[in-house]
Amino acid sequence: MKTLFVSDLDGTLLNRQAQLTENSRSIISYLINEGMLFTIATARSQSAIKYLSSLDVKIPSIHLNGVLLYDYSKKGYIDCVSMDTPTAQEIIRILKYFDRMSFVYKFDSDCGINVAFERLSNEVERNFFEVRKTEDYKSFRQVQEITATDDEKIIYFTMVDEYERLRPIYDEVCKLPGAKATLYSDNYSDMYFLEIFSAAATKASGVNKLKEMLGADRVVTFGDNLNDLEMLRASDFGIAVGDAVEEVREKADLIIGESTADGVAGFLLEAFDNAWF
Repeated sequence: MKTLFVSDLDGTLLNRQAQLTENSRSIISYLINEGMLFTIATARSQSAIKYLSSLDVKIPSIHLNGVLLYDYSKKGYIDCVSMDTPTAQEIIRILKYFDRMSFVYKFDSDCGINVAFERLSNEVERNFFEVRKTEDYKSFRQVQEITATDDEKIIYFTMVDEYERLRPIYDEVCKLPGAKATLYSDNYSDMYFLEIFSAAATKASGVNKLKEMLGADRVVTFGDNLNDLEMLRASDFGIAVGDAVEEVREKADLIIGESTADGVAGFLLEAFDNAWF
């Protein structure tokens, strides 16, 4: 049976220092080169590419929670799910009502990802910006006012803040039929991420696209946080790492070792030994 293995990145495949251990890298690279269909599904955009390179991933990967599919071998995106303009405009209206504008990701097939923002609201967002502002695959630009027009392809809104600040925005966005939102704790601080994208784009939909594209018979996924739940539910076998949040561990088919102890790599090695693919 042809099995597709898909892992979340932060908090699942990576440890709490956002590192891929040498043990995990060695095991997974070996398994990929033995024929295992393995890739990642992440909220990151191209900042995940260094991990794809180190693992020698050979099949497309899922980025921005299902908005984009990236093919490392082609060095480019092969699928993009953008928002319709009225939905993007309504999201901007909601954000302005709550006086909490976000980073807004726009996609251009020629130029890649461009990110606009009006202001940086807290230290975590300032760090987010500082780490990414010099990346050559994505531009960050401060603007006076965020807008959405028909000639732009808005694909993603993201912000980091306290839960109480983000929850009212999340509740309003969830009322929009054209939008999907995830609200989950940041793996590296005591803040929360709110991410908003097209209702047609989720990690689960990205996994299903890959399953069909690759002709896989079944899908096994790994996750740790609330934005992984749909992917785990949509899989034939949804697995939580041992240090996943409680709700994910409760809903998973299996709980394995922690992200800090190469849990995913250890399970994949067992799957290889037991001829799971």
